[in-house]
Amino acid sequence: MIRVYVVDDEKLVRRGIIGLIDWERYGMEVVGDSGSGEEALRFLREKGADILFSDLEMPGLSGIPFLQEVRRSFPRLQMVVLTMHQEFELIQQALRIGILDYITKAQIEEENADAFMQGVRKRYLEVERHYQRRERKVEKESIYVWELPDFSQAQAVARELEAQGFVFELLNETSFLFPCTIRPGLLQSIAGRFDRERSTLLEIREVAGVPYERLENALQTTGKRRLFQDRRPGEYCYAYAFPELLQEQEGCTREAVLQLSLEMAFMVRDQDYEEGMARIRTAALSAEERIAVFYHFDLHWAEFSGKDISRYFEETGHFLWWYQWREWFDEVRGLVLHSIEGTDAELATMEELHRAMNYIREHMDRDITLEELLRLTGMSKSHFSRKFKNLTGKTFVTYLNDLRIEAAKKYLTETRQPIYWIAKQVGYADERYFRRIFRERMGDNPRQFRENHQK
Repeated sequence: MIRVYVVDDEKLVRRGIIGLIDWERYGMEVVGDSGSGEEALRFLREKGADILFSDLEMPGLSGIPFLQEVRRSFPRLQMVVLTMHQEFELIQQALRIGILDYITKAQIEEENADAFMQGVRKRYLEVERHYQRRERKVEKESIYVWELPDFSQAQAVARELEAQGFVFELLNETSFLFPCTIRPGLLQSIAGRFDRERSTLLEIREVAGVPYERLENALQTTGKRRLFQDRRPGEYCYAYAFPELLQEQEGCTREAVLQLSLEMAFMVRDQDYEEGMARIRTAALSAEERIAVFYHFDLHWAEFSGKDISRYFEETGHFLWWYQWREWFDEVRGLVLHSIEGTDAELATMEELHRAMNYIREHMDRDITLEELLRLTGMSKSHFSRKFKNLTGKTFVTYLNDLRIEAAKKYLTETRQPIYWIAKQVGYADERYFRRIFRERMGDNPRQFRENHQK
């Protein structure tokens, strides 16, 4: 059990806090309480505790000086601050000292106290694991690590493993560590019953003597990136030597990915495409950054691919592994290639038109003239206008207005900004002209559209 000590100078408040929380539910027990900082320090020196719940304002030693003394005398003791109000400056000082969390006394009586206490327990266990792992090293030459996608599945797995008599320990709340003496076939059969697409069973060799903390850090950083690249459909078991997991692979930046994926050569030449895919595969991007960056790729090629970009997040939101992204890239590329089949001269024209469309999209918040686009592409007015309409089905002016109206629709439905502000953001200096163009295209004026569609 996690031992809790409560200190508050008001006895009734102290008794109320102790009585209102179902401590056993969170694996905790109250081992003592007092009304002063001095008394609390005496108890902690004599008997100790794991978590201190402390008021910030008490007679004698209290507040920040009390927390500082506790941290100095008992560096491993975790602290939770109780306060009457959310005093910003005091709370900030307490957080810098290293408290787990803080809560107002009024909140303890509310329903959200359960979520708070669950969070306190989780953070306490994380800190404890950190202390323990600083001193522990892996003893076996090889181990198994089973990574689950979420806490609820990890709980179900823990019950299954306990029922089967497996020897294991938690590496974190969603990862289990097993000695390599375990029968791999039996472990794999159990792992195969729990979300094979999102969970992973790893055999890690050459790991003896590695600190637990270093192992977990490697799995969460370079190991996670390695698995993202290596994962294959239907395969959830992978084996690595620990030194492999420490090797950083050189990958391009977010900006380089964007630049690369927008080049016509990348799309139309097989060698350029494969070389580009290899660089994108190892790009230093988080899952969230990947979704954001590749959205721009989808957006910039939409005129050629014909894909409905409004479905992008629905299509890609569940992607976890590189092979899923690779299949998606291949699909987009196939659609683009189908739409721009032709001679090298024709492909050169398509590249200039693509550059023009990207330029329009990036600068639609200001006046753009046809002359600008002619200078950008080096094409004559008649040639540009004919080819542009053949590709988009629209004149330059219609294409620009449609882009602006689509952007305005997003602002109207996703923000509360005033109409004049939105008009300016999408390139209309004259609000009345914007309202007229919007109504012509949408049937409603901007205010009516917002009322009918705002999320």
